[in-house]
This record gives sequence, C-alpha cells and structure tokens, in this order.
Amino acid sequence: MTLAGPNPRASGRVGSLRPNALLYSDGIGALVDLPHLSVIVKGLEYWDYRDADVRDFTEPRLLQRVRQLVGPHVRHLRPPPFKDVGATGDTADADRVGIPVAPFPRWMRCTRCNLLAGLSADGDRPFRLENRNRHRPDEARFVHPECPSLLPGTRSRKPPTVIPARFVIVCRDGHLDDFPYQEYTHNGTTCARGAEGRLRMQDPGSSVGSQVTLSCSCGARRTMRDALRHHRMPERGFLPDCRGRHPHLMLFEEGCPEPTRAMVLGASNQWFGLVESALYIPSAIGELEAAVERSWRHLRDATDEGILRYALQNHPDLRELRQAHSFQDIWAEVERHRRQEDEALPAEPVDLLTREYEVLVDPDSVRDDPDFSADTVDTPARWADLLERVVRVGRLRETRAMIGFTRVDAPEWGQAEIGRRAPISRGRVDWVPAATTHGEGIFLVLRGEVVRAWEERAAQSERLEALRAAFARWRTNRNLDGDPDQRWPGDRYVLLHTLSHLLVREIALECGYSSASIRERIYAKRDPDQTGILLYTAATDSEGTLGGVARLSAPRELERILDAAFQNAERCSSDPLCAEHVPLATEDVLHAAACHACLFASETTCENGNRFLDRGLLVQLDPTDGATLQTILGSGLR
Repeated sequence: MTLAGPNPRASGRVGSLRPNALLYSDGIGALVDLPHLSVIVKGLEYWDYRDADVRDFTEPRLLQRVRQLVGPHVRHLRPPPFKDVGATGDTADADRVGIPVAPFPRWMRCTRCNLLAGLSADGDRPFRLENRNRHRPDEARFVHPECPSLLPGTRSRKPPTVIPARFVIVCRDGHLDDFPYQEYTHNGTTCARGAEGRLRMQDPGSSVGSQVTLSCSCGARRTMRDALRHHRMPERGFLPDCRGRHPHLMLFEEGCPEPTRAMVLGASNQWFGLVESALYIPSAIGELEAAVERSWRHLRDATDEGILRYALQNHPDLRELRQAHSFQDIWAEVERHRRQEDEALPAEPVDLLTREYEVLVDPDSVRDDPDFSADTVDTPARWADLLERVVRVGRLRETRAMIGFTRVDAPEWGQAEIGRRAPISRGRVDWVPAATTHGEGIFLVLRGEVVRAWEERAAQSERLEALRAAFARWRTNRNLDGDPDQRWPGDRYVLLHTLSHLLVREIALECGYSSASIRERIYAKRDPDQTGILLYTAATDSEGTLGGVARLSAPRELERILDAAFQNAERCSSDPLCAEHVPLATEDVLHAAACHACLFASETTCENGNRFLDRGLLVQLDPTDGATLQTILGSGLR
C-alpha cells in the first residue's frame, strides 16, 4: 500500500496486504489499521499500473457476470498493482507501486495532550506525517510537533505519536464520514471562542465507547453516549443528516435519505466486500479455441494482422500457440473471439455454477489441463445410500472479482445483486480488481432421490417454517426489495450447507489445513437438479495444492469423516440451548441449531456468512422429529 498524494511519484509505502485481503477484508472503501495509521483504500481511478509487473486474468464466464452487474464497459479482471524488487535488492521503484490509500479518519488525537484536531490540507499543522526510513513502512506515523510536552524545560524531545480518533459515521447506503466532533460537542451550535477553540478527547481506553468524553476550551463538554445509542431511537437529532460522502472516491453524493450512525473505528460491520467467483473449467471446445481463450490477455490488443504477427513472434507465452497452429487460423479465431466478447450481454443472469457442476459430476468429459484435474473414486460402502458420487479434485483454480461493497448490513444471499452496493469507482473504469488462487479438494454428490424425499417430508417442518419466517423478517428489517419466497435459497440449500460445515470441521482435523483455509461451494439448484458440495483449499501459493484434502476422498478416509460428522452433529457443548434453538417470532437470525461450538465457520470458509444452518435437519435432536436426513436414511430408502 502506498500513501497517495497529489503526485503519485511522491507516494510512500506504508504497508502491505495479501491479494485476497483486498477482496474480503481490506478492499476498496475499507479502513485498514496499520501500526500507527488508519487509512482508506482508494477507488480504481487512483490505481497506477504504469510501472507494475502484472497481467490480466482470463476467466470469460466470470467476466461476463461482472459485466452484467457492473456494466458492459468492464473488459478486464486485473490483479492489484505490484512490482518485484530488482535483482540488486533496491526497493525504490517497488515502493512507488501499490494500492493507493489515504489517511482516514482525518480527525486525530495526540497521545500525550489529548488534542483532537483534523489533518490540514498541506499535512503539516497541527499534525505532521513522518516516514523517514523507506525500508520500514511500519514506522510511518503522524506526530504532534507543537505538543505542550515538548516545551522548554520538559524532558520529552521526540514529538508524540498521533493516533486516529476513535469514531466515524456511516449509513446503510455505503457512505462514510468523519464524526462531527465540533458540532456534536457544542450540541449543534458554534464554539464561543471561534477558531481559537480547541477540542480534546479523554479516552479511558475501555471497551465502553460511551465513556469517551469530548471537551472544548470554551467550556463545552459532552460524552459519546448519545451518539452511540441514537441508531436505536427514532429521533435523528443527535447526529447530522448523511452528506453522501465516499472518501475512497473523493466524492459527495446528493440527497442520501438514510440516517447516519456512529461507529467505532475498526467495527466488523464497517465494510463487507461483494465478490463474485468462478472456478476454471476446461472447455469442451476445440484445441485452437481453448488455446486462444487461455492466451486472450495477450491477444486482446491484436486488432490487426500486423500486431498479431508481432505478438506471436516476440511474446514468449505465445510460442506454443505459434508452433501448433497456422497464422491465418489463429487470426480467424482471434477475430471470432473478439466478436463474441462484443456481443450484447444476455438478459438472464450468467449462471456460474451449472457448468462447474456438470464438469465436476463427469470429470472425464473434459481434457486434462494444468489448472484442472479431477477423477471419480469409489463411494464408501457404508454411505452408498447417501452418496451417489465422490470426485477427487487434484487441481483447481478459482478467480474472484470485487464488484462493490456494503456497510452496516452484510449482503444478503445472492449478494451481488444487492441494491445497496456502493461503487468502487467514480466513472466507467474498464476493469475490476481480481485475484486468482489454486487448490485441491473433494466433490460430493448426494443421491437425488434421498434429497427429494427429505424435501417432501421436511417442507412443513416447524424448524424450516421458523427459518423462512425469520428470513422474511430479516429482509423487511433491512428494507430489501423483492418477495422473500423468491429470494429464499431453498430447503435443500440449508441441508447441504449444514452438512458442508460439519464436514469442514472433520476434514480440518485430518488434512493438515486449518478450517479457515478450506472453502465451500454449494450446488443446490432444483432446476437443473443439483445436490453437490465442493470442499477445497484456495491459496495464493503452493500451500493450497499439497494434496491434504484430496487424499481424504479415499473410501476409508471419507467413511471415517462422515461417521464423525453425523455423530458430532448429535451433540454440542452448548446443548440443550443450541439444540432447542429456533428463530423466535421477534428474531431475524438465519440459523436454528447452530453455534460457534458446532457449526459456525470462519468468513473465509462459509459462502453465506454462517446463515441457513441447522443440525436438526440432519439428525434427530428431538426424538419426535421425523423430518431429518437421518430418518430418511433409516426408513428403508435404498
């Protein structure tokens, strides 16, 4: 990350992030905590690729879906700007290439005198940025050079560090702003001392934000209690109306009707990334077409035969393509591919899962590929009534693209289509940030007749009825449009999702990866009929391809894992509270018998934020409940 200024060449490195962090935790519009700074990741217009060592990703299905959601102007899936350190070890050039960030919040507090003030436009008074050692970006900090502790006769000589003030204000439409300390301290009036007034923040450092006290040299004084409780009250008098500010875009939108709320810096609901992902699936098309598709990032700009001929002769990544095919055939395929890319987008949402499911169910239908390898293995004999097919996925590649973010409320199921998506650029930028990871895993297909029999029996169960009602309340409480019945992910999704979480816990104990390193992908559509669970690793380096998960697809290993999963589903250390839980008529929680002790997984694992989970749908937590998968398997259905 580089602290962006008016001149990008004068930017300085202040930290680093993993590529996937820019999609899931610290992406565009998010506040990132550094050792002495809090910064916000800036929008796409501020990213500079002129000196970067990167190349675009090729994933046509994902790109088409992104174009549907963001706009047809998007043409590229691009990794974050990065530059390798030269052979000499000199980092001067690399330090100027990175993700642009800006200090936020702009209000800072001196750690010695408690002065509370905003950063000036020139970044010099009253607080100044220090970053003297370009080899130690973690030492970048703001200081207070005029702190009273530095007056003659005092022992202190080093300017004290200034830290970000503790609060910001946000709204549900994704806007973020500095907390209005001046207006709030003076109850909406002006300071009696005018520009001479000085604010101070007394922060005891406790977890109770209401104990923070603001005071002014004019005598005004107020705690943060009113600001932190206002979002639970109908009045809006404690905080100003939303100004529609997007600090990551240097933009103010007009007419935001949403009420603002105070939020502690670093709160978990300050930012939720909206990400679309797709697995690489080898195409069943011809060899030349597949080769052009793989190399499209190099061939996209070949708009005439002369450019193509030069690229084929000089680009090392195109050597195999040049040797295997004639120039005229390659040119004809490039032209066909470009026409296909320029075609109008389909009206229906691009389905990213169906093609993946078809290939995973029948891996022999596609050719071998460096980024995809899978083969069918024997099903454990004791679980043949439940499992129709087990597929060992030796290699896979996943590409993820960021299309926006939300604040306050996490995105709903079907997250990419949420109406409150905040933008990641001011205008029509022709690319979105993306990251690619490699891994391996297991794909399980449940028997369709078993799942359908369970659906028929569980359709009217009290547990599922309570979850559906809670889902309707959840959408109503967040003012989300659409019929809840149409947005419900489906009863079989809840079943497969719950089983997936149980398996993740058992696999993590066996494979050598932590549960946070394992991801899930649920295939639960009824049309076409899908009953699949893919559990896989996904890492940016070789750690994700060590084979620890794929080897568990062996019948003996998988049988032991399934035995343990169903046995452990019957009990939880939080029982009976966990087992008896179903959403009440006043609740909008989207889980029943599930908690951190039995089913909840990390954010990197679960595709749905630990929603739609219930152990009671798989095993009999209540002896009188006959609408469980365990009951179906024991009823003689073979």
